[in-house]
This record gives sequence, C-alpha cells and structure tokens, in this order.
Amino acid sequence: MYGKNAHSTYQTVQITTTDRGRLLLMMYEGAIKFLKQSKAGLEEKDIAKFCRFLSKGQAIIAELMNTLDFEKGGTIARDLDRLYDFMLFYLSEANLYRDGERITKVIGLIDTIYSAYREIIEGAKGDGQMSGAEEAARVGEALKRVQISL
Repeated sequence: MYGKNAHSTYQTVQITTTDRGRLLLMMYEGAIKFLKQSKAGLEEKDIAKFCRFLSKGQAIIAELMNTLDFEKGGTIARDLDRLYDFMLFYLSEANLYRDGERITKVIGLIDTIYSAYREIIEGAKGDGQMSGAEEAARVGEALKRVQISL
C-alpha cells in the first residue's frame, strides 16, 4: 500500500531532522556504500552498475567538497579540499581504466576520515561539547593518517 513513497518520505524526514554531525557521517557512509557497490559491479562485469554507483559516490564526495567552510575550517578545510579533489581524480581514473584497486584506495581514505569524525561526533555527545581546538586536532590526526597511507 505504501510502497516506495512511504520509504522516500521516511528518508526525507530522517535527513531533515538529523543534526549536522550525524548528516556528515551519513554522507561518508553513503559514499563508502556506493563505492563498494561500484566495485562489486566491476567485479561482476556489470558496467552499468559500476558506473551508476561510481557516479553516486563521486557526487557525495563533490558535495562534501562544496560544503567546506574555508573561513572556519582553516588548514583542515584546505587539506580536506585537496584530499576530496584527489579522490575525485582517482575515481575518474578508476572509471577510465576500470580499476577496482583505485576504488578500494578511495574507500580506505574515506573510511579513515569517517572514523575520525565519528570519534569526534560521538565523543562530543558523550562528553559534552568538544572545543574547536580539540576537534581540529582530531581531524588533523586523521588527515595525517590519510597522507601517510597515500
């Protein structure tokens, strides 16, 4: 009776009532999920699936890139901007060369950033509010881990 319309309504309500931190985590989770599905499509030789989910993953990364606040974020925002740009470039190469290893590398990078933000967001809920300096330090540590893994 309700079908897809009820599911769509539920998702809309969930997104519009979620705090910014949780929404950020949902975007990272979505990017990881879509990129894993894209890689699965490539392994299954289903090029339509590969392209569809790769495009969705790229769209999320582009949105993350577009929402960076360079005034408030400072160095971290600039580092994330470069990292997101690298990811988009690497995914374009993955598409061009049909290379699942490039997708795996990007998934690993996103997962590292996601883990750091999850720690920050869940830590802020449990401990009260985290200072901007503490948050910057944690994200900075995650970015260092990402740069080391490149």
